[in-house]
Amino acid sequence: MSVQGPQGPIPKEKVLELFDQVGFEPPPGMPLQEALMLLLSLMQKREMRQSALPPGPPPKGRTAIPCSREDVGGILEAFGATLVLIEPCGAEVKGVDLVKGIDPRLAGALEMVMADYGLVLFRGQGTPQKEMGIEGKYLTGNQQCEVSLAFGKGALHSTHGNHDECPNRDIFRLSNNAKHGFNEVGPEWHNDGSFCRDVFSYVVYHIIKAPAGPGNTAFAHLGKAHDLLSPHLQENYAQCASVNSNGGVVHPLVHTHRVSGRKSLYLHTGMTGAILERVAPPSGGGQFDGVKAWSEPEVNELMCSITDLLDREDVSYNHKWQEGDVIIIDNLAVAHKAMPGAHTADSGLRILHRTTCLGVEPLDPRPELSLPISLDTAGPCPFKGPNVAWVEGYVGFRWGDWRSRSVPH
Repeated sequence: MSVQGPQGPIPKEKVLELFDQVGFEPPPGMPLQEALMLLLSLMQKREMRQSALPPGPPPKGRTAIPCSREDVGGILEAFGATLVLIEPCGAEVKGVDLVKGIDPRLAGALEMVMADYGLVLFRGQGTPQKEMGIEGKYLTGNQQCEVSLAFGKGALHSTHGNHDECPNRDIFRLSNNAKHGFNEVGPEWHNDGSFCRDVFSYVVYHIIKAPAGPGNTAFAHLGKAHDLLSPHLQENYAQCASVNSNGGVVHPLVHTHRVSGRKSLYLHTGMTGAILERVAPPSGGGQFDGVKAWSEPEVNELMCSITDLLDREDVSYNHKWQEGDVIIIDNLAVAHKAMPGAHTADSGLRILHRTTCLGVEPLDPRPELSLPISLDTAGPCPFKGPNVAWVEGYVGFRWGDWRSRSVPH
């Protein structure tokens, strides 16, 4: 059975898959053809609303001035800033008013701090606001974008989705109330922008409305996680790469952080379609000669074990949001996930703004592995073997007790 789409017939299975990916539930009893037309109409109207949103501040280019670890303390002192380390990862920065912006020298020092500790936390930021009708003390959308432009390339990834209440096109607005933002995002350990070859470099999270009840975000240090692996697993994972299910880009399971030089894990546990491993040197037998694609049980075990590792109290910091909090992460030094309660209304209204900085360089597998930098996950699986994991779509391989999580992505 198929239904008529804008460019021809679409199989029923593909239509239902589209509904699942975008979270669309047609009215009970509505014929599939009408449901598809309704969804396309709603998507068109949303695109029109998004195009009407004001743009954020323009790109500035690279302005942060790099510094050595030895110079960090002196630069912080020069700007009246102090650090309080957070266990097991992160550092709270005191004495900085983000409303006034970030000097390039301070931005460079903070990049070094984030490379080592994963994230920086600023408390009590912003001024009294009523943006989009939400009263509180916080940064405006443009102010958050200005803070974000201080890091990395000085350019933002204009977010892949704009809620109706977004203050500008560069803000990704999340909420446990669908009226105020997108819900059910990120319940699994992940890094933002994994669908890009140049994974996002820095990400800024700013709470607009902190819930009274549960609604935390957890951050896991990927260098510490790598250090806790057995030597055997460190060696094994160094030969592996993940294939993103939403575009097919290939990223190494282990990389050397570009600033800290520390070996770190990298795996999006919600948007991975396949795991590749170099098991033998290439011998001229074809593109994938000596490359193994892991089976579904193997990928399931990997996802579960990495999750258990990142959940450890000596690896991850569980942040309870307070009004005015801003957290900036080095997106290659830490992974993050929304904790239980972040998506439920009975926690109290939760609104979080996210801005993402463009990647600085490709996160490709090491050249000596001779692995592809991208694969067509929408096509047939090119690997042979029993029960090979091969998934395409916004939602990747579903592992463990995935039905217990809000939305597996």
